[in-house]
Amino acid sequence: MRALKLIARFYFDLFLADFLVSLSCVFLLAHLGNDAYKIIGVLFWYKVITIALVFYGALFYKKNELYYYQSLGVSKIQLLIATSVIDFLIWLLLIIIQMSAGIPGYILNLILGFVLLLHLYLYTKK
Repeated sequence: MRALKLIARFYFDLFLADFLVSLSCVFLLAHLGNDAYKIIGVLFWYKVITIALVFYGALFYKKNELYYYQSLGVSKIQLLIATSVIDFLIWLLLIIIQMSAGIPGYILNLILGFVLLLHLYLYTKK
């Protein structure tokens, strides 16, 4: 249970960047409409590459903070795997919802606004 809390704490700082990439993928699918299935492969690799880049940025800029996680028993590999899986599942869920039901643009804007405000509120609270 402690490891999950530590992973959630680490993922919280990465969430906004990862979620914006996921929403950009969903927006592209919504924009293309019936031709959306043609770019699913491109969006998949776009997401995989951005997950790697965001995690690399976190490793580079939070080098000292990683010692905190390692001293509490959570390795870099565990952080990488857990945050990547969580982020990819969020992306996959949004893509499935978009492909099956379709999310109108104004709903995407509301979701984005809510997530940004929530993240700012929680980030300033720490």
